[in-house]
Amino acid sequence: AAPVFRVLGVTMMFFAFIMLLPLMLAISQDDNVASTAFLVGFCVSGFFGILLFLTTKGQPFTIGRRETIALLTLLAFVTTLLGALPLYLCGHFTNFFDATFEALSGITTTGLSLFDDPSLLSDSELLWRAMLQWVGGYATLVLVIWALPSLGFGGIFLPGRDAVETISLEPQKSFHHVVRSLFLVYGTLTGMCAISMVSTGMPLFDSICYSMSTLSTGGFLIDKAGPLLFPGVGIKIVLGFFMVVGAVNFGLHGRFISGNWGVYSRDPECRVLLVVILIAIVLLLAFTGETGGSARITNELLRLLSVITTTGYPGADITDSSLKYVLLVFISLAVVGGTTGSTAGGFKLMRFVLLIREAKRELARLIHPHGVVPIKLGNFAVTPSFMQTLWVFFIGYILCLAALSVALS
Repeated sequence: AAPVFRVLGVTMMFFAFIMLLPLMLAISQDDNVASTAFLVGFCVSGFFGILLFLTTKGQPFTIGRRETIALLTLLAFVTTLLGALPLYLCGHFTNFFDATFEALSGITTTGLSLFDDPSLLSDSELLWRAMLQWVGGYATLVLVIWALPSLGFGGIFLPGRDAVETISLEPQKSFHHVVRSLFLVYGTLTGMCAISMVSTGMPLFDSICYSMSTLSTGGFLIDKAGPLLFPGVGIKIVLGFFMVVGAVNFGLHGRFISGNWGVYSRDPECRVLLVVILIAIVLLLAFTGETGGSARITNELLRLLSVITTTGYPGADITDSSLKYVLLVFISLAVVGGTTGSTAGGFKLMRFVLLIREAKRELARLIHPHGVVPIKLGNFAVTPSFMQTLWVFFIGYILCLAALSVALS
């Protein structure tokens, strides 16, 4: 239990540290209510974080399967409570449950908000919501790149574990290595996004909040209109580019930053994402045709990228009835989502491609019953056990969608 509580303590200290940013913003704006709220959150998170860290200091740090499961559960619970505490104390939420809903929506990068007009919140609260999504996106990367593969379920495709034939492959990275390297890549890209949006004319505060929300593909807004309706083509190009960046495997981003320039072109899942985006763009242009001006086409392209990457930024109202059918197709693409190892939601393209290739193999077996037709991803043949796990994941995903649809209906 010591490693679990130690990571929990470090996480709580990290939350206390990042609460200093909205706290300083509230103090600079003479917002006494927000200042008190974030000061209380800082003290509570920092006190318990230091307490847990000191009580587990010097003990062996070994995380197994049971520790990983317990850690994920406790982190989800504790971070939701810590994220909700300053939001509730600011006074805009009628009860603590509503505050936990808002915090959990940010941490899971879902993007659902109880406020139709987020501008009713103070700047400190808006910054904190954006930071919760940013932390949630980072936690998602650690989950899919380290935690789930260590449990032998889900996560990204690892040839060393999921392929029939392997050649001089590196072992599973350690927890410390994954956390440090992902934080460096994730933070660097977020900073690049914020600087790019400031340089194209977006206000500094908006750039910081929307860079966090864009890289995490979460979609939290700081005003009712959203970032897609900002004037200027430069801002829209930056938003579209970094939405796609957030939907691509962050392991590839790390290799690219390290000097491996051709890593994107060699990754099969990244190529599939590019093809899907290009096909969707062609369909969009075919339906808009000559009736759509350049501004309208740009807005619809941004809406397209927002849906495919599951970012969820709102756009202008749709008046063309034929275009609504195209957007219905885009929503189905959002169910598929981006690539594995990214902050995008959905079933993920790699899993969808593997299911299609298995269907293709079964059709080939009808013609050649004794033929050996491997399912390949890149240069590797996928193991039967990985495909079985994939089918379990797919059935569970569909059942969850059906159950949620019935519940909401």
